[in-house]
Parts: sequence; C-alpha cells; structure tokens
Amino acid sequence: MKILPQPLRHFAHQHDDLPAFHAGYLVLTLMAAAMFSLGAFGLLILAHMSLDYVKYREYHGYGWRLTFEGMVRESLIDVTLLLIGLVFSVYLHHSIAFPGISGLMRAELTVVRMFGTLIPKMKILHNFLKVVAHVRHYMDHAHPHLRQHWSTIDRVCFWSIAFTLFLLAFAAPILHVTYPQVQAILFEELIPWMI
Repeated sequence: MKILPQPLRHFAHQHDDLPAFHAGYLVLTLMAAAMFSLGAFGLLILAHMSLDYVKYREYHGYGWRLTFEGMVRESLIDVTLLLIGLVFSVYLHHSIAFPGISGLMRAELTVVRMFGTLIPKMKILHNFLKVVAHVRHYMDHAHPHLRQHWSTIDRVCFWSIAFTLFLLAFAAPILHVTYPQVQAILFEELIPWMI
C-alpha cells in the first residue's frame, strides 16, 4: 500500500462507505450478467468449488466427506440459481415459446426470460466476487453450518434442484418439441465464451 499515491490509498480504505462505489459495482455486475451466458457463470461456480476443495481438503485438512459437504454448502445456492436460469432459458426461448403468440406477448415473455436469467447470474457473480475480495478470510473460516443438519433453505435448494432437473429432463415432451431442440438451447446457454 505504500507505493500507491495517497488518493488511491484513501479510496482503498474508504470505498465501502461510498454510495457511488456500491452503485458503480451494481451497474458493472448488471452489465456483466447481461453480457455473458450462463456457461460463464457455471465456470465461476466451478472455480468457487475448486477453491472450496483447496480450502477444506488441503488448507483445513478435512476428509473427503467433510470436503464434499463443505463444497456443497458453499455452492448450493449458486447451483440452484444456475439451474433456475437454465429452466427460464429453455422454457421461454424464442424458438420454442414464442412462435404462436402476438408481438406484445412475445416482448413480455422476452422480458420475463431476461429477468429469469439475469437475476441468477447477478447473484452468482456477486457471491463469487465476495469470495475473491475476501479470499484470506474465506479460506480461514469453514462454513458455519458444517457438520450440522441441513437447514430449511438448504432443503428448499435441494428440492429446487431436483425440480429444475426434472423440468430440464422432460422439457421436450412438456413443450412439445424434440430433444435436439432442447439440447441446442442448452448448448447455446452453456457455452462460456458466448456473449
């Protein structure tokens, strides 16, 4: 910190108290969430889970069961949000849901699809950036509920994951389309470098 000029050092120490910093952070998070596909956020989740592996297995020296539990607990909400975003992507995709409806209704469904994918991506990115910003603290502290029973929120996430996987697995018969159409949508959404 000594090599930074005084104004930059002052900003580094005071940035959490500045409303403009939080507004800028929110705008940049929104723009990144809107630009990148769900696959990019899947990669963020994998990076987070890799960090969790290092944290629990190597840093804390836990066994495989506790390492796996810690990885699941740390990324459960992010995985749930990613799958919810995928369901919105498939079920409200313009090639499946829109052909027989009017222009106004098509625009409304496009907005719903946008929010159904944008909100999960923003939350995943926010969670990842929070970990990266405080990586030392994150590595030092195990999940507070490790070795405890699964909470109600955890159980809701597990049920949501099961339900979204069911919806994705049976999307073709539910939507009256073919499996290759659903696979093409999933492939389009899960390619990380698609902007």
